[in-house]
Amino acid sequence: MARSINEIYDAIIAEKEGRSTLDGLSPSADTSAQFLEDLNSDSKVAIWRLWAYITAVSIHTLELLWDLFKTDVERIAAAAPAGTPGWYHKKVLEYQHGDVLVYIDQQYKYEEIEPTARIVAQCAIEERSNGTLVIKVAKSSSGTLQALSTDEKNGLGSYVNKIKFAGTRTSVFSSAPDTVNMNYNLYYDPIVPLADLIISIDEALLNYSKNMPFNGALNVNQFTDVLQSVRGVKDPVFQSGTLTTGISSITFPINIEIYPPAGYIIYAGSCETMFNFIQKL
Repeated sequence: MARSINEIYDAIIAEKEGRSTLDGLSPSADTSAQFLEDLNSDSKVAIWRLWAYITAVSIHTLELLWDLFKTDVERIAAAAPAGTPGWYHKKVLEYQHGDVLVYIDQQYKYEEIEPTARIVAQCAIEERSNGTLVIKVAKSSSGTLQALSTDEKNGLGSYVNKIKFAGTRTSVFSSAPDTVNMNYNLYYDPIVPLADLIISIDEALLNYSKNMPFNGALNVNQFTDVLQSVRGVKDPVFQSGTLTTGISSITFPINIEIYPPAGYIIYAGSCETMFNFIQKL
């Protein structure tokens, strides 16, 4: 980051004062503030001070140019194909279903950017130990995530095969949501009607699932905190939980946290069917 003119001037003066051969220059001590004050008065200013200030301005200008150059280099580097998970994530979100890629400037691109053709709403890149790059995706319909159709998945797979780096093994994965069933003994204050409490909890849990990071973990403590935040809930006591995969219907227990294989979840039912409501006065 470019230093100010005053900072550079003061550094020059500090260097001058550290050299005994320059002790004869007057004034013996100087600062940028003092120089500017003298410059705006009728007093004569030593020529060496003027040269020091001109040098400070020149260095400041050069450092500004270096900052601009650095910004340009970083922008170009960020846009350049890098083959990193972040680069694949960006490119997958740019997939335009039904549009044809063309080879321009030694890379595949779309001739026109068409946002409405970009069907991938969520993407996660996983690097597997066998060297395969798993590209997990979902699309959105009316704000709800869902799996890509076979045609859409095949189209995305073809797109990835064209843009990927040579030698990289990739696999596109898109599944129906995983189903979560949580069992709680939920103690509540009966001053809040049970019907109203159920509506509030359903809304809170829906917001929780929608705001979960794609491919992120479902955490029991966080889930409990969501329940605890609902007005009327006193003690949500976790009993058990399961996750059934959308791709193969395999069921896993939930103890502390679990990562949904599909990347996102739905609930097995409403909180009315999942929770055991117990009044607590």
